[in-house]
Amino acid sequence: MPDQQLSTEGKHPIIRIGDTVHGPTGWWTPAVHELLKYLEKGGFKYSPRVLGFDKRGREILSFIDGESGKSGWTKIITEDGLRKYAKLLREYHDAVTDFRPTNDSEWAYRKGGIKKGEIICHGDFGVWNIVWQNDEPVGIVDWVANGDLEEIEKRAKWTGNNKHLFE
Repeated sequence: MPDQQLSTEGKHPIIRIGDTVHGPTGWWTPAVHELLKYLEKGGFKYSPRVLGFDKRGREILSFIDGESGKSGWTKIITEDGLRKYAKLLREYHDAVTDFRPTNDSEWAYRKGGIKKGEIICHGDFGVWNIVWQNDEPVGIVDWVANGDLEEIEKRAKWTGNNKHLFE
């Protein structure tokens, strides 16, 4: 299978090579990898697995097969699809409830650990970052914007990202 470019955003594309995804890294990568490994250890089946780095220094994650991007909007038109989308968010939040990153963690938008009552949010949990197989969500992609938000901020961000659902 030839390499497939999955993202054209920015000057560092995300490339699928076989069953893996190779993408750019940044200061946030160690914190994101810590989170993804925690999710894997806890049995959360919707996150990609961290597989290491390639010769160019790009991270290598497992590829989650299915549809994503703007086609995600068609998956939540029905009440059942919207319910599955919301349930996935709830499952993610349940999976990270006890995750405590190190105090020197560097996330995309914040440094440090988290306070009592906070969780590490996905940060960009829009339908475009959900992978679907038919009408079932099977994965979450684009983990760069993770960070901590208090409960009220988390809900406000989700509502803002998904305001089209309420119009």
